[in-house]
Order: sequence, then C-alpha cells, then structure tokens
Amino acid sequence: MNNDAINEIALFHQIAQGDEMAFETLFHLYVPKIKPVITRVIQVEGPEKDIIQEIFLGIWLGREKLTDVMAPHNWIFKMVYHRCYSWLQKQGIRNKASQRIAMESDDHSNLTEENIAFSETALLVKQAIQQLPPQAQKIYLLSREKGLKIAAIAAELQLSEQTVKNSLVRSLKSIREFLISKGIILPLVLLGWDILFFY
Repeated sequence: MNNDAINEIALFHQIAQGDEMAFETLFHLYVPKIKPVITRVIQVEGPEKDIIQEIFLGIWLGREKLTDVMAPHNWIFKMVYHRCYSWLQKQGIRNKASQRIAMESDDHSNLTEENIAFSETALLVKQAIQQLPPQAQKIYLLSREKGLKIAAIAAELQLSEQTVKNSLVRSLKSIREFLISKGIILPLVLLGWDILFFY
C-alpha cells in the first residue's frame, strides 16, 4: 500500500469521526481529479458541479462507513461513475447506464438509504434558502444555480463585490444553522463549495 493510500485511509477515519477539516482536505484533493472524469462521462459541461456536490454530500452523510473502506481512491471513483450514470439516466440518456449501475451496485448496498438521506437533506437546504431575505436569496441562487462568480453577481445586481461576498457568507451561515436545528451538520465546503473552491 503506497503512502497516498495510507494518508487517504487516515483521512477517511478522521472524516468518520466528523472532522470537517479532514473532509475539506479530501474535497480539495479529489475535486481536480474527478471533475474532468465527470465531464468526460456525461459529455456535457455545467452539471459536474451538482454531481460533485452529490458525491461529497453522499460521502459526508455516510461517513460512519468510511472506516471500512480500504481503497479510498477506488471507492471514490466508483461513486463518481455511479453518480454520473444516475445523472445520465435522469436525463433519459439510458444506453448502457442501467447495466453499468447494476454491475457496480454490489459495492453500493446502502445506496437507497444514502439517496433517501440525500433527498431529505436537499429538501431541507431548499427550505433554508427560502427563509433567506429576498436579496440574499437572489444572490445565493445566482451563485449556486446559475454558477455566477461574485463579480458577475455584483454587476448584475449593481452591488459591490464585497456586499455580494458578505451576503454569501451570511447565507451559508444561516443555511448551516437551519440544518443544524434539524439535526444535520454539513461542512461549509458542501454548502458553498463552488463559492469557496472556484472563486
């Protein structure tokens, strides 16, 4: 077993204990590796951000199982392919997606459970966004759903970049507090990952 694998197993164990810094380290380590793979599999640019968020949300929600993973790299890439094929299925681009999912489903015995947890969390995030003040909601959605950068949002809404940035930080904090009140703790990197990672 090489050093990278040993380090990643250690990261998985830390994440399993709820260590957000370890999760953020894993996130920044893997996003550059998996983003081009996702784009290649789905053959479309744009949805990869959502797929990456789903992958890492799945990792975080199922973190107590990470201590059983002996090959983190392979495990993450299996998740990547599964989420890509799920996305393709949802788009109606079936081809061999269903066969490939069936082939890999042995490694994802708890996938239905994870999908339910993911759906519930996504619904709570939507509720939290709806509770933001109107302008904060607009800024957050321009960032999250349209993928606009801070400068573009500032130009579109005729606000300073600092005002937009402050609003996004407050929104992330508010969304996180709402989720905590519902018993769900998500690392900030998941709620504002595109803001933190791509800007």
